[in-house]
Amino acid sequence: MTHPRVLFINVCLRKNGGLKILPIGLAYVMTLVRQHGFDFDLLDVDINEYDDAYVESFVRDHRYDVVMYGSIVTHYKWVKWLTATIKRYHPDTLVAVGNSVAGSCYEVFLGHAPADIAVIGEGEFTALEILQAVRAGAPWQGIEGIAYRAADGRIVANPPRKACNVNTLPLVDWEFFDVPRYLASQQKLTFGKDESAKTSIAMPVATARGCVFKCTFCHYVFWNDPYRYREPANVLVEIRRDMERYGVNYVNFWDDLSFASVPQVERMVDAILDSGLKFDWMASVRTDLFGHPRVPYERRVRVAEKMRKAGCLSLGFSLESGNPEILKMMNKKVEVSCFPEHVKILRDAGITCNTSVVFGYPIETRETIRETFDMCFENRIYPSIGFLLPLPYTGMYDYAKEHKFITDEDAFLTSITERQDICLNMTTMSDDEIMSEIKTGAARLNQLLELGLDDATYIKTGGYKRHTKLDPENMKRIENDVSFNYSETVFEVDQGRTP
Repeated sequence: MTHPRVLFINVCLRKNGGLKILPIGLAYVMTLVRQHGFDFDLLDVDINEYDDAYVESFVRDHRYDVVMYGSIVTHYKWVKWLTATIKRYHPDTLVAVGNSVAGSCYEVFLGHAPADIAVIGEGEFTALEILQAVRAGAPWQGIEGIAYRAADGRIVANPPRKACNVNTLPLVDWEFFDVPRYLASQQKLTFGKDESAKTSIAMPVATARGCVFKCTFCHYVFWNDPYRYREPANVLVEIRRDMERYGVNYVNFWDDLSFASVPQVERMVDAILDSGLKFDWMASVRTDLFGHPRVPYERRVRVAEKMRKAGCLSLGFSLESGNPEILKMMNKKVEVSCFPEHVKILRDAGITCNTSVVFGYPIETRETIRETFDMCFENRIYPSIGFLLPLPYTGMYDYAKEHKFITDEDAFLTSITERQDICLNMTTMSDDEIMSEIKTGAARLNQLLELGLDDATYIKTGGYKRHTKLDPENMKRIENDVSFNYSETVFEVDQGRTP
């Protein structure tokens, strides 16, 4: 097949949500595939907010040899529908599905959706090799990093793909997408900016992949790969390109964990300052990055101040819980005692702090919920509030299965929504008891910080900008629509570069 007809689909996670984020993972795959000579079409369900009837009619009226898409696992139900719809109209089309919706639970997904391939982990080179096999008329069953349904019905997982060198990947090509419409939406992602700052033009830039430690509630695509980060010079080439091509002046470092050590931060901010580029930015960091005494206090303060000078307006990090035993059960690898100094150093440097918490671990009680809110109260910070949602391939998912909270994986994955809903309660409290205690703590914080929230918006606030005065004395809160995985870790990046 010399020229296979290929379709990529960008799914929509939240219809009518207003916030549309350029899909950086899909863009990397498409960029590499195009670089190797493949043409393709894109069905962007997200920016166009196509309804299911439109998607089905498009699928019915357009036949492709290969269709590729992916999503996070909370979109499992819709992705199953999409996959079944494609195969109903075009049973001979090769369907490959990536990201956590398929890769983190490939046996369940392939057992209940008629996809041909589940891509496990990093997707760029796996997608490329699938297309190369189709073009050559060669079997694709031996490709690393995939699972598939064999002729006898068995689900077969091939050996994992070795992690790539992130510094050798091509710069993301955004021209596949309707960039002006995405940029208009992404003004809402300018953390640390007043909403009146309409001149901000924000874009995402991926600077790192994965993490070393595995928090028991957290899953990310690069779960089995080592933590890797791009060299500052490599990142700045992309930022300069985006500034010149799109007029970007605000960069979202769109990573699970942008910075894991103070030296890593310092190398980046020094490079930004030396480059002469002027842009604002936000990133995700360890919860104790500026609070742990393993780095001298004076250096932590100096680096935080340099971050602000280099344009950093906001940092995201996850407290998750104020209770040490819950943090231990999370495998968080962080000491809650470091949190206050971390927040203080950033606040003194003029950097907005965004944090999140997770309620609902099996040992959660009214008292532990109060401990978490006490920590937020003492540090004058309103968190993004979420509930434990056991995700496939994580410690808490295994716990839920072992303790019979999950007995039918397909039914559970079909039912889940997002972290701001109680999808599965594994505590000894009722849902009402959990919500009552959380709303009591949230109301106390709301009164202290004068945010203007109410009973209906304590958890689903609609974003920190709507409820927080942007001045240096007030802590700012994170957009509740956006979930980050701030996996916390200590590892040997302090002395070296990309592992």
